[in-house]
Amino acid sequence: MNRLLVAGLLALTCLAGCVIAPGPAERTPDGLVRRQSTRVDSLYAAPGVSLAKYRRVMFDNLDVGFKPDWQARNPQVPVDDITAVRHGAVSMFREEFAQALAKGGYTVANAPAADVLRVNASVVDLDVVSAAAGDTGPGYIVSTADMSLVAELRDSQSGAMLARVADRRQGRNQGNLQLSGQAAQTADARAAFAAWAGYLREALDEARKPPPK
Repeated sequence: MNRLLVAGLLALTCLAGCVIAPGPAERTPDGLVRRQSTRVDSLYAAPGVSLAKYRRVMFDNLDVGFKPDWQARNPQVPVDDITAVRHGAVSMFREEFAQALAKGGYTVANAPAADVLRVNASVVDLDVVSAAAGDTGPGYIVSTADMSLVAELRDSQSGAMLARVADRRQGRNQGNLQLSGQAAQTADARAAFAAWAGYLREALDEARKPPPK
């Protein structure tokens, strides 16, 4: 009987743990509040602040990053190769994001102003994996299996944080990238970054929507 009682208590404890498992935080340490979104995985915005007035965008920083342990798992891949890939990819990301913004009715600004939104965006957690047998490239490819898009939106004049966006699904639809050190000359890579830039613009659109009442 005691064994049955203990087993029952353990089961209830497990069930209770499952029920009260914490979900996404409703508020970030810097005061942003979580908003429901059907377009991106995660959207946090400053409460009571509208982004509707922002029609121009200033690039604060655009970056492309690999997993921290890529080199430990791929010692045969030269660091200079990955550095060249990153530099080419960042340039490509900037070009494609500017074009995606133009299609959405935004313009790119070079200086702060009342209607200028400052964007800090990254493609993160790209990975390096061995290329398939018979591949004529450098022997590795860049995998998007775990990649994420992340962005922070700030007022360009005050630097106030207005929104933070993250998405782990959209960019993965592009598949692996056949990249070499000349990343900017790779048509497949440009198409992928064009798609990611489009997703980032959609995230910007989503953040500019008025919060639900």
